Amino acid sequence: MPDQPQDLSGWLNYIGQQHSEVIDMGLERFSHVQRALNLKQPAPRVITIAGTNGKGSTARVTEALLLDAGYSVGTTLSPHVWRFNERIRIDGVEASDATIFNAFAAIDEARDDLPLTYFEFSALAALFCMARSKVDIAVLEIGLGGRLDAFNAVDADIAVITSIGLDHQAFLGDTREAIGGEKAGILRAGQRAVLGQNMPESVYARCRMLGLTPSCWGEDFSSLNRDAEWVFSRPDGEAITVPQTRLAAHNIAVACEAVADLVELNGERILRCADLAIPGRMDIREANDRVWVHDVCHNPDGARFFMGELAARGLVPSFFVCAMLAGKDHLSFYQAINDQAIGEPRWAFVDSQDDRALSGQALADIVGLPGAGIGNMGQAIDLAQAQTGQGDVIVIFGSFSAVEQSPWLA
Repeated sequence: MPDQPQDLSGWLNYIGQQHSEVIDMGLERFSHVQRALNLKQPAPRVITIAGTNGKGSTARVTEALLLDAGYSVGTTLSPHVWRFNERIRIDGVEASDATIFNAFAAIDEARDDLPLTYFEFSALAALFCMARSKVDIAVLEIGLGGRLDAFNAVDADIAVITSIGLDHQAFLGDTREAIGGEKAGILRAGQRAVLGQNMPESVYARCRMLGLTPSCWGEDFSSLNRDAEWVFSRPDGEAITVPQTRLAAHNIAVACEAVADLVELNGERILRCADLAIPGRMDIREANDRVWVHDVCHNPDGARFFMGELAARGLVPSFFVCAMLAGKDHLSFYQAINDQAIGEPRWAFVDSQDDRALSGQALADIVGLPGAGIGNMGQAIDLAQAQTGQGDVIVIFGSFSAVEQSPWLA
């Protein structure tokens, strides 16, 4: 075995070269190393969170509620915006460089010459850090799918599916039913299952097959937006009114329901735990006399949900700055935004920066606005400012690559 890297940057470069594919679905490799490191049960209780949209904010609110109630919590998020450390959180704090590269070293030794993907290395490192920290509860954000996602090698006590929409069709299928079936692969007999709104039949079918009675949004709990506040309600409890925060009420409600048997819920606790600033999730900043909204939504369902959340906050965009990855349904995303936009907001499309990068000009051509292909984020920001006025709302969105290029999040 070659000499191991000596810092986190070196390790990240190293783990990105240990498999020929960026994505290689399946659990066999991961499970082999997981068993070798005794990571089958990283914490006494495990919560897995799957879904097309809303996983990250749901995971963070779940973490905050549990911490507020006195539990020790390990949390995973994926992907990161700026630092890899964002992916592994212990008791609300990002893991240190030393903690992470010590985990990588142990994983590298345990795998011998077995090829692991970047995500598999990352997921194993998260489990390793949680196990070594002896957390009470592990909150695991499922990555691309569900059934074949690395974290599905862990048997969870509580399984959450936030939403089902069309995304990653090359891996998960071309219909909501097919994608729902893949996401529902995280469900196990005997679990507590929590389902967000508008689940396809394939998810309910999986629940019936396993003998599960899921807690469903709209039936067993709900979130109702009302101007500057929203209401969380369950049939067996009082309705709780909460001021509108930066995160979507639906995702907060799903997180509340996930921990309802572990945490006493009240308005003060929910507000305290839900008023989070998470980079790229309805991330609102004021700069240069403008309001800048950043969001990582990147598929048509996410676009519609995002526009609804803007409307709930009284935010009317005047300008959209968009960067998207290749392989997405770019035209449907654009149309979903335009269908709910008020007036005629202007657009600028910029280059994404990833192994699936797409140029801003190519994106502009796809949606039929070739003159809006700017390419450079700095130039797009200048154009947005030049074509808007004081107090106007400018949105930067379409991918993690879009928000990480924003100068207002640096």
